[in-house]
Amino acid sequence: MQITGFAAGPLQTNCYIVSNEDTGEAVVVDPSYGAHARVEKFCAAENLTVVAIILTHGHIDHIRDAGIFGVETFIHTDDAFMLDGAVATEWLRVPFDIDNMEPIANLTEVTGGKQVTLAGMDFTVRHAPGHSPGSALWIHDDFVLAGDVIFQGSIGRTDLPYSDEEAMQASLRGPVWEIEDRLPLLPGHGPTTTMAHERATNPYLRAANQGR
Repeated sequence: MQITGFAAGPLQTNCYIVSNEDTGEAVVVDPSYGAHARVEKFCAAENLTVVAIILTHGHIDHIRDAGIFGVETFIHTDDAFMLDGAVATEWLRVPFDIDNMEPIANLTEVTGGKQVTLAGMDFTVRHAPGHSPGSALWIHDDFVLAGDVIFQGSIGRTDLPYSDEEAMQASLRGPVWEIEDRLPLLPGHGPTTTMAHERATNPYLRAANQGR
């Protein structure tokens, strides 16, 4: 297995290519505006075929190029309503060229606890709302796709439309806190971190779990 990441789009959103070298297949995570061309170039050079898209949540900076791939695309059911870009904040319409966004034709909605196998790799979906209603952690035995739930030293914003501070606090006390210390966290923005590091240093995570 190989993980390649890069930042794309106006908000520098992390897009990840998770590939299985044994099968020659790849899963793309959160392809922002402009990510499709970079993924295609990488996969052509590595002789990989994109077979699925994982969307950690439905914000426009994480979904913009998903429809271009034309492959099965996964998102938690509570964020599926965001996928046409219609609920995006107005000031984002031009930078993300929402009017010309390719629709997602092959959508699979998932819920918390769902186990999904993609490109021969097993993931468990953990619902972690707060930043958005359908934010989810996609947990693999070797890493966690954290989206905008938790970052290095911070957490996802809860002052956005459809976000919920109380739900975020519950997520920090529940599914986030339960992540094994050994696992790397691959966030939607900023550098990769580990659960051990965040448990020890992240002020938001520590405050939510004070006394534990």
